[in-house]
Amino acid sequence: MTGFTNRKMLFSCISGLMFVLATSFLQAEEIKTPRSLDDRVKIELFASEPDIVTVTGLTVDQHNRVYVVESHTHFRPENYQGPKTDRIRFLQDTTGDGHADRIQTFYEGSTETMNIAAHPEGWIYVATRSSIFRLRDQDDDGTADIRQNLVQLETTATYPHNGFSGFAFDFFNNVYFTMGENEGADAELVGDFGNVYFTLGQNYGDDALLVGKGNVRIPALRGEGGIFRCRLDGSKLERIATGFWNPFHLCFDVNGRMFVGDNDPGNRPPCRLLTIVRGGDYGYRRRTLEPFIAVNAETPGTLPMTSSTGESPTGLIIYESDQLPADYRGDLLVASWGEHRIDRYHLTPDGAAFKATTQPVIAGEEHFRPAGIAAGPDGSLYVGDWADRSYPLHGKGRVWRISAVKPGEKQKDNTITSSDWQTRNAAARHLLTQGEVGITALKAALKNEDPRVRAVALNTLVSVDKLSTEQATSILQDKQSGLREQAVTILPEKLIELTKIAQEDPSPAVQAAALRRISDKSALPLIFQRLASPDKFMQQAARQALRNTLSDAELAENFSHADPAVRLGVILLLKASHAKPSTSILHLALNDENPQVRFAAVEWIGRDELHEFRETLIADLASKAPTPELLKAYLAAIAQLDGVMKDWTRGKTGDWWVSKSQARQQAAQLLELPETSPAVLQQILLFLPANDPALSEAKLTEFLKSEDPGLQTETVRTLRELKSDSVREKLLQLANDEATDANLRAEALIGLDSSFAKNIEPLLKLAQNKNPIVSNEALRTLSGATLTGVQRTRLQQLAVADADKAAAVERIFTRQLNEKRPTRDQLAAWMQTLAGPADSQAGQRLFFHPKGPGCFRCHQIDGRGQQVGPGLIRSNGRIALNREQLVEAIINPSKDIDPGFLPLTIVTIDGKSASGIYHKHNNKERSIYNSKGNVISFKISEIEEMVPSKTSIMPNGLADQMTLQEFRDLIAYLLPEAGSNRSSD
Repeated sequence: MTGFTNRKMLFSCISGLMFVLATSFLQAEEIKTPRSLDDRVKIELFASEPDIVTVTGLTVDQHNRVYVVESHTHFRPENYQGPKTDRIRFLQDTTGDGHADRIQTFYEGSTETMNIAAHPEGWIYVATRSSIFRLRDQDDDGTADIRQNLVQLETTATYPHNGFSGFAFDFFNNVYFTMGENEGADAELVGDFGNVYFTLGQNYGDDALLVGKGNVRIPALRGEGGIFRCRLDGSKLERIATGFWNPFHLCFDVNGRMFVGDNDPGNRPPCRLLTIVRGGDYGYRRRTLEPFIAVNAETPGTLPMTSSTGESPTGLIIYESDQLPADYRGDLLVASWGEHRIDRYHLTPDGAAFKATTQPVIAGEEHFRPAGIAAGPDGSLYVGDWADRSYPLHGKGRVWRISAVKPGEKQKDNTITSSDWQTRNAAARHLLTQGEVGITALKAALKNEDPRVRAVALNTLVSVDKLSTEQATSILQDKQSGLREQAVTILPEKLIELTKIAQEDPSPAVQAAALRRISDKSALPLIFQRLASPDKFMQQAARQALRNTLSDAELAENFSHADPAVRLGVILLLKASHAKPSTSILHLALNDENPQVRFAAVEWIGRDELHEFRETLIADLASKAPTPELLKAYLAAIAQLDGVMKDWTRGKTGDWWVSKSQARQQAAQLLELPETSPAVLQQILLFLPANDPALSEAKLTEFLKSEDPGLQTETVRTLRELKSDSVREKLLQLANDEATDANLRAEALIGLDSSFAKNIEPLLKLAQNKNPIVSNEALRTLSGATLTGVQRTRLQQLAVADADKAAAVERIFTRQLNEKRPTRDQLAAWMQTLAGPADSQAGQRLFFHPKGPGCFRCHQIDGRGQQVGPGLIRSNGRIALNREQLVEAIINPSKDIDPGFLPLTIVTIDGKSASGIYHKHNNKERSIYNSKGNVISFKISEIEEMVPSKTSIMPNGLADQMTLQEFRDLIAYLLPEAGSNRSSD
């Protein structure tokens, strides 16, 4: 324990006074209040500069006292006049008027201080970039007089954040914390009474070492952020999950399920809201190459987002009180620094995890920069505000209070049935002090009609091992799946049949929770079965069970298993264990028929720089990389083996390695090798830019002679990009060749741009072709063309002769469709209308057609398109939407907007306006993507206001631009099994 002397306290007061005198005072009425987008909720200023500046986090204790981290060391300007170290400010409203009137320094002396959390037992936990400690005010005078160090981060990285950050406490006195990617540097945590959960950012790619009590040392390598746990005194330090950039804050729901906001994903937006499970890998590593980074489960073994978020989520909380309207209860509230708003997320079960819908609640202007959010004991919310777009220190800061406009009448309830989560927990702990009387009351609470009461009673009884077998059996049959999941997670194994629950419980989340605890070899058949689940959280649970059950040697024995899902699970676990690689298993994996197994092996070889495999990778590249992901993985791993990482710096993200390692030249060389398979050639055409010298017209003409349909198709698509007269002649010849496959002919005629008059007559002729695939594509390509009267007559005659073409002809004339169709709110009617045969290849052409609905301008799929909107990542051939969700997203795109792509409407001082989704910002400009995928930039000094829009940039009326058959075809392409291919005859 360390005491603080009166002299230090006196210095604190003097330095604070000097800073106040040096800071320009801004009257509260001059501060523009953010707007509430819910007329039932209001936001008011609680405190502001000069009393509080540059806020990075805040917390509220059970006595409604607010503790705020005030940074004076985060990018400190040369002439900054503030204190030399950071401070924790103590704010209290003693008069009840909604404004802080008791304001003083609780503690000072730390640097790069990021976050803070008040524990119910009175300790205040603090995270700086490289340390976690706790403070206590023993004499209750508003000033800390005890400090205890808990965990230290040993690293060479010096960036002021992306180290330790947010906290959460579970009921069992564990502290959970996060860590960022540490500038890509290695790190080690050095670090036992309740648990603290905390985050660690990616540390800007530097390695680090976490050191906890008892000299527990946990490495954090290659800029890999994580979530960790220790006891309240810093002992029993352990890692919970990995794969984060900058997980700034985390929280639990009433059933103990954890969520984290992970901000700043480099050049791979959006930021992420994640559901955290023990042992989960969320895909991010800073100091590695792009093919091996996952933001949304793009690589094998990684877990997907629950939702995207606004830029830079700096705080999140599950709202569990009764000040705000009742429908807020149980929802997540997330503060977005970069988009200056607070969003509300409603979570619903989705397989073994969750999905979320969202809506903005609070929106401010450019200088509203929320940094931390916490709930007071009365259910109101307090929000820290950095108060300026400037990253360096600037002397401004705010704390806001969010509350109900008309709070309901309520009686104070300090019992276990309280509507407030913290009050319930405190009451449950108090019952434990009453001996058997309290235990009896807690057991009775297990039958309370409110599942929240049952949840806290369960936690409390488990914490003192007072639950009988009968009571455990009853709770495991509770109708509320969250409560069953909680029970499966925390009950002693003597009270629970894990394998039976993993097989029989109706909830996938409960099954997965049981799987993660299994360590019984008799359950291996079940574990192997679940490794093949389409649900990635279920797969992860099965891998965790396999890790619990088998040693590395026993895992290796199972790599010969017939099921590729088992082989994949084995190699992922061996790779994650950092055991010495088995040369024989890696050779087997490189020859595995399953592309994901091969990807995992290639990633392992590149990550650990296993040079003995270099020639194997080079030799295999011509035949073993038939997907976009595998081609880039092979090239990236070879680049790593050739030393490209020596050129890595903290600022390098994206595909920087491609030019540095000459990966394009290496890929181009494969175009000349006879052993290069058509499938690999197809991927090389996708990988190389269309203007690459290797993609000459002569070489592409040679590939057109291939008998492989995939290579032929990609060749035609590449030819379309060359835009020369000779290429036009080739495409025209191919489109008219009756002996060529109709789908290839259709791909060729897309290159005959109808805005050029010389293409109109060939397209009109092709529109009358007997093959409907060719004729339909010609009609689509004619959309928007300028026609003569004679040409219009020819099309009118075609529409009369063939009713199936009438809609497409009408679109050419009027640019509208007159087909009768449901309204956008009639989803059931749409589903019925869209039933019927469909052509997935026609749907693919529609997706990428310049005269189609323009999907490719904002969405990427199958290695093509742009990453403006959400990526359409396939898993087992399907994107992560069912048929109804996909149709509704197209007919009514604004009904459920992905929060990471929530549009902004920017209005400038001179009255100009534009809407789009976040692209990037700096101190001078704000950029957005518009609905065409173009970047529009505004000088910040010229922006009047920025307002979250409830209208998606994905335009309304997309369905009206497609014929009904085109709509069916598009669905068939995105969800292949949703429709059967029609004959191309």
